[in-house]
Amino acid sequence: MVIQRKQHWMKLFYYFKLSFQSLPLIFFLLPFNIIAQNSEYIYSPNEQQEIHQSFYMAKYRLNNQVNSNQKNNLIFKNGYNNKWGSVNIPAGLLNDDFKPWESEKHFLVGVGEIAILEFIPWALAKWIRHWEDPTDNWANVSSKTWWSNLQNGFEYDGDNFLTNNFSHPYHGALFFNAGRTNGYNFWESSAFSLTGSAIWEFFGETFRPSFNDWIYTGVGGANLGEILYRLSSMVTDNRATGSERVWSEIFGTLLNPVRGFNRAISGELGQNFDNPEWSKPKDFLITFDGGSRSIDKDGDKHYVSKEVEGLFTLNLAYGNRFKVKQPFDFFGFEFAIASNQPHFTTMNSTGFLFGWEVEKNKHRFDVSLDFNFNDLIKEEYSETDTVYKGFLFGATQLFPHLSSIFPIGEKTNLITRVGINGMMMAATPNDYYVDVEGRTNDFGPGVGLRVYTAIQNGIWNYVSLMYYGAWLWTQSQPDNSKHHIHFLILDAQYPITKYFSIGFSTGIYWRASYYDAYEDIINGVEYRREASDVFKTHPVGRIFFRTAILDL
Repeated sequence: MVIQRKQHWMKLFYYFKLSFQSLPLIFFLLPFNIIAQNSEYIYSPNEQQEIHQSFYMAKYRLNNQVNSNQKNNLIFKNGYNNKWGSVNIPAGLLNDDFKPWESEKHFLVGVGEIAILEFIPWALAKWIRHWEDPTDNWANVSSKTWWSNLQNGFEYDGDNFLTNNFSHPYHGALFFNAGRTNGYNFWESSAFSLTGSAIWEFFGETFRPSFNDWIYTGVGGANLGEILYRLSSMVTDNRATGSERVWSEIFGTLLNPVRGFNRAISGELGQNFDNPEWSKPKDFLITFDGGSRSIDKDGDKHYVSKEVEGLFTLNLAYGNRFKVKQPFDFFGFEFAIASNQPHFTTMNSTGFLFGWEVEKNKHRFDVSLDFNFNDLIKEEYSETDTVYKGFLFGATQLFPHLSSIFPIGEKTNLITRVGINGMMMAATPNDYYVDVEGRTNDFGPGVGLRVYTAIQNGIWNYVSLMYYGAWLWTQSQPDNSKHHIHFLILDAQYPITKYFSIGFSTGIYWRASYYDAYEDIINGVEYRREASDVFKTHPVGRIFFRTAILDL
């Protein structure tokens, strides 16, 4: 018994050691490792004939057995190969004895990967990054700073918009996948991202732990992490060989580096086995649109300071809203690049968490986890100053809502969604303050209303209208302010062909901000503000073409 226990712990220690030692080499060795383990064997003509006959006979029998359980496997469904490409390995040659890594939980490996993900950015800051003033190095932690952080607890820090709304969620997505790709489900993996973030906040920096960082990293990371996990699972094909397998593994690893690392240390890179059925959704749509966007920068109702820029947007719709069971069985993802600064302007996502059917195929009450990143701040420079115009909005939020579908034609439906914006953390511009790190926004929790309706036919929304409203209470310094935010957007498009449409979008963003008088020292600088109310109105317009790249 003692020997078995000792062997068990030695095995766990080996996994942890292997994880730690392999990380620096994984991205260098990955292509070579895949090629080496998936080199194509050259069959003789007789062997090729035998394999082809056994494969097609097996497939014929499976497709013609009415009660065959195997017939329900996605790989043998009619039209499957038209969607996902040809099968490289006959079913009879797959390794049925191989147990996929994610079919079991690997707690210590996950913990080891959390430690690596904590160590890398800390080590880069401590030993690689150049600090003009060494006392600014926040990586110089010690038992004294740890104890101070534990005693003082959370505060709100001054990170800028990009750091809070992109860098932190991506780091959280890596924490999340340290659990998700080691056999844990969505909820269990969310504990990994929240715990990984908390460890960093208390022990990775000399600063006091930041509550906003914990939310953006832990909760925003769960949203982005599950999306990357499912997309990487779609891209990776366990049945492929040769160059097709190489590219499958490369793209899967680029989407989800932690998953690629675990596939390497577990040996999955060199194995052929069935893809999990859930990894290939029955409904999946990718659209791309390009066009131009016009925005009023001043927001002063004179509408004379506009900026026109090119805008290119990628949209993903994974799954069916009305056929969901597990978290993120449905999610939507939007990513946009602008020709003017800031180029990275939009990244919005929504993912189903839980809910129930009110009336079959007609009404559902669901709760989704949503993430918003919309940066339309336009900087204007002079010899003495930088002026920040335009607007921005970011949020990590829960969205409890009622979804309904009403048929209004043979193939046309009216879609509605009505719900509450429960913002755990949200950001909007501050009209007076610019932080030393470039932060021009306030952030804090909020609540509001969202209403959406659309006339839908197939993959196209002919017309859609969305209202988004929220109250936000500032917690970042300088606080003592609140903001009332509104978006109203009308979108229309006309399909010229089955997979190509043209359209326009018009909308308005308006904000009412209420600032109390404020006087304090922030980051060593005295700051004083008089009480005031500010009202901004920013019209936005777009014209675009849209094409469906992939429709499943």
